[in-house]
Amino acid sequence: MFRRTPEDPAIVAARAAANRESAAAEVERARLVAQLDREQQEANAEHTRRQAIADEQERRRREAARRIDRAEASARRRKARAMFLAKLRPVLPLLLINGGAAYAQAAYAYSEIAPAAWNGPSRVAFAVAFSLALESIAVYVQWHAHDALMLKAHATAASLRRAAWGIAAVVAAINYAHFANGIAPTAAAIAFALLSLLSPWLWGLHTRRAQHVQLLAEDASLIDDAGVEFSPKRRRMFPIRSLMAARWSIEHNERDPRKAWDGYNAERAARAAARQADKAIRAEKITAPPTADPTPEVPEHAEPVTPTSVAPVREPVRPARVTARSLTASERVVAAHIADPTAPHGQIARAANVSVSTVKRHRPHPEIGSPFRPDAAATTVNGTPVEVAA
Repeated sequence: MFRRTPEDPAIVAARAAANRESAAAEVERARLVAQLDREQQEANAEHTRRQAIADEQERRRREAARRIDRAEASARRRKARAMFLAKLRPVLPLLLINGGAAYAQAAYAYSEIAPAAWNGPSRVAFAVAFSLALESIAVYVQWHAHDALMLKAHATAASLRRAAWGIAAVVAAINYAHFANGIAPTAAAIAFALLSLLSPWLWGLHTRRAQHVQLLAEDASLIDDAGVEFSPKRRRMFPIRSLMAARWSIEHNERDPRKAWDGYNAERAARAAARQADKAIRAEKITAPPTADPTPEVPEHAEPVTPTSVAPVREPVRPARVTARSLTASERVVAAHIADPTAPHGQIARAANVSVSTVKRHRPHPEIGSPFRPDAAATTVNGTPVEVAA
């Protein structure tokens, strides 16, 4: 009974093979699970690394953006400070002058006008308010004059400037009376009176500068040019000629010093040639013999009359008057031709400030067939032929 029935070897072998396959499958499953765990850990580590890189890049981007914002804000603050200083620089002396005048008014109001029964802070507040009110009147009117001039209301600006000067004179008189010894002047009286009186003049300087800057920004041609500026050495060597050349440049709107100097000298030479021509014409008129009177008609039965020779009466020679006048186009052409007889028509036209056709019409020409020489050409001044000396 207790005896086991022997199993079939094939069944045993099959069972053993099944167990081996099951063990191999379990081992493979464990390997795959371990590999999956490793891959999951690697993926998690890669994700963590990439996330850290992304976070670092985002942090750096935000830091760079903050640096850019800080730099832009700093640049804006620097620009605002520069603009403020640029606006403050021209008016700072004016503010100091008005502040000095206001201090004088405040000191006098504190010691002489404010009631002695008031406490110290009340008297100080009253003195400051009094000085600011008194000194700001002329400044306020001058500010309106500045605004009117910037808006191109020149008549309004002029009337307001005159009013500001009148108010400043009154305030200066008050300042003088506060610190003078009766009517005798003192240093403080003169100083504080000048501070109040000169305020409109200094504000006018600032206004004219601002208007000049405005005209430059709109159109530089709107500014009236004061002519050329010659070197100090030229002005010392030729004081009168430099002054006249500067005057010539203003009249002819010339800004080049060399062109202005050459143009004035050419006009000066032309005037000298015209004076010489006038003298020659007057000399010819004086030395010319008088025209004989026509023979009077003689009646048929009249007795013959022997004519008597009459000596010609010569007029006294009068000195020629030299009057300053503007040169005509022909005179300028003649002067330019005298300065450079061999120059082409275009150069003569530029030197005389005329057209080429005018040069061709008025420039002296040599006789046909003769060489072009200054001494062979006959010039015309106001329609009168004049010999040009070589």
